[in-house]
Amino acid sequence: MDHLIVPLIAWVEAHAAWAPAFAFAIAFIESVPLIGIFLPGSALLLGVGLLIGSGVLPPGPILAATFAGAVVGDALGFWLCRWLGPAFVRRHLPRQYRRMYARGVLAFRRWGVWAVFIARFISPLRAVAPIIAGVTRMRQWHFQVANVTSAVVWAPLLLMPGAAAGWIATVLGDRADPLLLVLLAVAALGAWLSLRAVWVRSGQPG
Repeated sequence: MDHLIVPLIAWVEAHAAWAPAFAFAIAFIESVPLIGIFLPGSALLLGVGLLIGSGVLPPGPILAATFAGAVVGDALGFWLCRWLGPAFVRRHLPRQYRRMYARGVLAFRRWGVWAVFIARFISPLRAVAPIIAGVTRMRQWHFQVANVTSAVVWAPLLLMPGAAAGWIATVLGDRADPLLLVLLAVAALGAWLSLRAVWVRSGQPG
């Protein structure tokens, strides 16, 4: 789906009024269990961040929409899997995710709320964390606290690298070299991944 990223970001640039709805939808779909694996959500939101840094989009509504989409997507997955139960989930879970699911169950039993928080920042785990929380019958308020607090951190961290690259490109103006912009984007992405790793390490229980 990578070939869709550029046209979609171009569409957002041309229809700025729909940008918050777009950001909500991308964050929501990426947070829905398993379905989000098939969407290049992080790359799309980095592109949205680039438009924020370029001054095309307002940061406030986009940030709020990204946060809301992430929270609602995880909450929906949690409620659905809690209702369906562990037997249904184990029977229909794709084979390639069963080992991850088993390891996730062990992690949840050991770390509880911290496992939900940390999983937000690790793409493979983010896809199964609401499933595990639901089928293991994690307390509703425990899950929602981790869901909301992790989204508060995750949303700006995801948009920040693109916004920084867009701002630098705007400052450079006509002097901006395409290769330089690519390097800036790579550097911004590297900074985001480093920050994400720091949050993951700081969130792990001792």
